[in-house]
Amino acid sequence: MLVAGLALLGLAATQLKSLQFANNSFDYTMSLVQGQNAIERLWVRACRLQLGTLLLSDENLQTWLGPDPSLTYHYSITLPDTYANEMQVTVSWQDKRTDNEFKENNNIQDQITLNASYITLDPGCTPL
Repeated sequence: MLVAGLALLGLAATQLKSLQFANNSFDYTMSLVQGQNAIERLWVRACRLQLGTLLLSDENLQTWLGPDPSLTYHYSITLPDTYANEMQVTVSWQDKRTDNEFKENNNIQDQITLNASYITLDPGCTPL
């Protein structure tokens, strides 16, 4: 009984870690979707961004590019300070189920970085 009990406790601990990694994988995938969504949405405003009539630091743009309001407690998007044809978009999330010591020891970061590339538009483009 003692051996079976210890074996079951070991299996339960393994199952818990497995669920933590599965949840982190889900957050990783959702972050990829959020980041790609932000990159695609920037295309709509590319003319204004390239002409300088819209800044990446604009609060309305940040809100528009960000995740759905029901997800903002969990995911956040970080854009560079200035627009460039080649830039990086970082999406981070909070996973409180995995302790920080474990993350540091296993080099786990709760963020992804996507590279965005945009073409230079004609200076006579029509801003939206």
